Amino acid sequence: MSRTIIYAVSALVVAGLMWWLVAMPRIELAESNHATAAEKIVELQKLDEQRVDLIRDQQLQILDITENERRNRELLQTIAGQSRAQFHALKELQQNDKTITEYLRDGVPVELGRLYQRTATTDPGTYRKPSEVRTD
Repeated sequence: MSRTIIYAVSALVVAGLMWWLVAMPRIELAESNHATAAEKIVELQKLDEQRVDLIRDQQLQILDITENERRNRELLQTIAGQSRAQFHALKELQQNDKTITEYLRDGVPVELGRLYQRTATTDPGTYRKPSEVRTD
């Protein structure tokens, strides 16, 4: 019976050694796979954080672009309003020019001419007065 116990213990030891020889590489492989998976998870988390940051930056850029487009529309509306005002002012100036041209075609009314009469402008002799330059 002692031999059977020795054989049984030996068989158990051999089975344990066989299991250890077979299972050890599998355990190391599993640990290696676990370490690789953990590294990939960390890398993917970093990549997700970068994506979130990129999306946040893009949202801020879109907001800036939208604000700039709104300001551009306001400026275009202001320019259009000013252009209309200039167009109307130009039309009014052209009408005034026509009125003034018609008025100037007629002679100056006598009463108006006498009202503003000055010898410096009505006496032809005073048109070309010699300039008095002092030489001292």
